[in-house]
Amino acid sequence: MPKKILLISPSFESVYEGTNLKGVAPTTPHTGLAYIAGSLLDYGHEVKIFDFNLYNDDQKFINELKDFKPDFVGINFVTSLIKEANRIMEIVKKNNKKAVLVGGGPHCSSEPASSLKETLLDIAVIGEGDFTILDIVDGKKPSEIKGIAYKEDDKIFVNERREYIKDLDVLSFPAYHLYELEKYQIPSVVAKKNPVVWIETSRGCPYGCVYCNKTIFGRIFRAKSPERVVEEFIRVKKLGVQEVHVLDDTFTNDMTRVKRTCDLLIEKKVDMTWCTASGIRVDKIDLELLKKMKGAGCYRIHLGIESGNQDILNRIKKGITLEQVKNAVKWAKEARLDVGGYFMIGLPGDTEETMQQTIDFAKSLNLDLAKISICIPLPATELFNDLNKRGLIKTYDWANFNFYTPASTIYNHENLSWEIIQKYSEKFYRKVYLNPRYILNRFKKSIRDGTIRDDIKLALSIKWF
Repeated sequence: MPKKILLISPSFESVYEGTNLKGVAPTTPHTGLAYIAGSLLDYGHEVKIFDFNLYNDDQKFINELKDFKPDFVGINFVTSLIKEANRIMEIVKKNNKKAVLVGGGPHCSSEPASSLKETLLDIAVIGEGDFTILDIVDGKKPSEIKGIAYKEDDKIFVNERREYIKDLDVLSFPAYHLYELEKYQIPSVVAKKNPVVWIETSRGCPYGCVYCNKTIFGRIFRAKSPERVVEEFIRVKKLGVQEVHVLDDTFTNDMTRVKRTCDLLIEKKVDMTWCTASGIRVDKIDLELLKKMKGAGCYRIHLGIESGNQDILNRIKKGITLEQVKNAVKWAKEARLDVGGYFMIGLPGDTEETMQQTIDFAKSLNLDLAKISICIPLPATELFNDLNKRGLIKTYDWANFNFYTPASTIYNHENLSWEIIQKYSEKFYRKVYLNPRYILNRFKKSIRDGTIRDDIKLALSIKWF
């Protein structure tokens, strides 16, 4: 029998509150919920999505609950949003006591038992939820469903994980039509065109970076075929989407696949603007690939660089070299692609000297965009487990575990004070963005792209000192 399912995305506003990134925080339809919704719709269920990022309005949500009367309510949340997610769950239970609350996302996969203990969830999904959610809404006994944790008679049970999905082409297409796409607008510094949606072309990352959580998709790389990827581009374009951001952790892990995807995008004249906003590895690109990406509509790549010190890169098990970073940026510039770089500071082993080297290295690369975060040990990562064993974790209040909460409230760095780390974090932005070469290049680009008004507004909103 078809069921009614209401899927919820909590607001990320609290994550960015009080940061320099508040003005550029992207608001896009939640990708994971779009794929889960697609799976449910393909099996005949009725689905709606409520996004608190678009409507941060409790009364509107209550009205939706009362009008739709869902049998199941699914909520996807990251670690730092567990309290906000539970606040929403309280509203659900107050207004629809019969609805079964199902949680998903990184925190449920990392901490399934505590997710149930600390919230009103009835079921927590562990890992990939595409088929698990079907078992849940079809009424299968919880004890027989792989990949969940559940409550029964005030006890918590954690079942065996479900096997990873090998053939991603069998997955449903994302149900982005359930969103009011035209209402999602993000700043020009983040995207060229609106509305924007994210597309997933692969799952799993085989690399071992100590700060990365792999509890959902694991370390086995699996990819959609080029034909399937191009079909997703075509489908979202028909919905009015103007730009695609690639969600993958390792989009270019199979460079032959990506080259074939680019060839198909060109052959089928898809004509879609896109970028690799999640970041790609510097050791998994070459000039031929980047030129093909440019020809297929890609305008910017983001690179996961992290540090300007090779010893630190080795310590965090990044598996790249500084020379590979330089080559990646050089090739991207040759291919006429914009280049963004992601960095981290306060990494294991960092000193004032190595943090200064990161700043100097970022400045030398002549990037179009650069972002630095203070390293946060997320649950279920090698970094978290190591710090926890050494007694350096200070709190298990998960609301603090995001990259924009003062790290000093979460853990003690092994050899640096937080005042020093914060000083270098602020210095990074000043040195990278307020140097004459960057300002001149950015001004020329703003004139060319027609974004000078937005860029000036953004610059004035940032606290540089």
